[in-house]
Amino acid sequence: MKEKNARHVINLSIGTILCLVLTTLTLFAQAVPEADAGQKRLKRARALIAAHKLGAAAAELDAIRTATTDDAVRDVARIMLMSIYLEEGDYMRAQTLLEEAYKLRSVQNENSTRTYFALAGQSVNGAREHLGRYRSFGINIADKELPPEAANDLDHMRMLLDRIAEQAREMSGQNEKNFDALGLFEEVANVRAPLARTKQERLQWQREIAQVRQKLAASEMRIASSGTLPPNTISMTSTLGASKSPATSSSASAPNHSIDTSGRKATATPDSNTASSAVKSVTPEDSPAGNSAPGDRPVDVGSLIEKATQRVNPSYPQVAKTTRITGIVKVYLEIDETGAVASVQRTDGPALLRQAATDAARRWKFRPTVVGGQPVRVIGFINFNFTL
Repeated sequence: MKEKNARHVINLSIGTILCLVLTTLTLFAQAVPEADAGQKRLKRARALIAAHKLGAAAAELDAIRTATTDDAVRDVARIMLMSIYLEEGDYMRAQTLLEEAYKLRSVQNENSTRTYFALAGQSVNGAREHLGRYRSFGINIADKELPPEAANDLDHMRMLLDRIAEQAREMSGQNEKNFDALGLFEEVANVRAPLARTKQERLQWQREIAQVRQKLAASEMRIASSGTLPPNTISMTSTLGASKSPATSSSASAPNHSIDTSGRKATATPDSNTASSAVKSVTPEDSPAGNSAPGDRPVDVGSLIEKATQRVNPSYPQVAKTTRITGIVKVYLEIDETGAVASVQRTDGPALLRQAATDAARRWKFRPTVVGGQPVRVIGFINFNFTL
């Protein structure tokens, strides 16, 4: 009898242990695949966007945001959703998404702030590209006789840009050293000014652009006068007029510049498809307020790598690291007669990496370009290669 009871106890113990083991394995199996499942769903959503199945992609991304507990996956879903809304010209839903990210910003959580700036920068770029679409069809956005559909579309775009400008003002007001907010305001104002309904409104936007540029310039002067450079900043000079191939210049006057952030790299690289000596006159997509006389056209110099005298390494956004987003971001700049960045014209590349590249590019310095004995404004680009 005792032996039978002992076997019964042993059987119960083994059963309990097996139950605990199975429960633990089940919980572990549920936890580990959750991240993998999120990545798989994001991959599917990307494929749907590429196939232009935007409605299905939006539904999948909304489901991901509801189901996941992974902040990185949720942030990427937000950014992908924003790309869909901008593609569809749905500025009301884009603004709702932006408001959500703005409220979630936290000083303790740098990623939440990065996500907001990524979404805001994405919105500004989307509005700029949308305006380019109007121009490509030969439509004057100032025309008082635009069809109601077009007029409403432009009004919604103005509302979105006005809200981003308001948010940028709020952030810079809370912290006058928030240069990301100042830079964001400059970007949105450059797109918003051409959308002004009256000359007075346009002049007001141009005055605000000039004011924020003065603040940014003053911040750089304070850094210079202190005798120190901000983190990730390197000053270098190269010989004016040196003729080198991209491969040679990357190892000489304009080294291939990389930063290692927790094992990840963001590299500024020359574009082998564009000769640095190519010079042609063009009209930029947008004509930001500047010091050039009316009618002046910036000179297109292509890649700006060889002209750089000061470079700032882009940071690799944590969300992009976590979700293993890589790629090249091309930042198009307008450079003034002194070699300073006058404005960021636009960016191409993965949305989650654009803001970091823009922030870095805005703080670069370049040799002045001289034509006919006079310094001139130029436009060109920098490529930032983000790799894991």
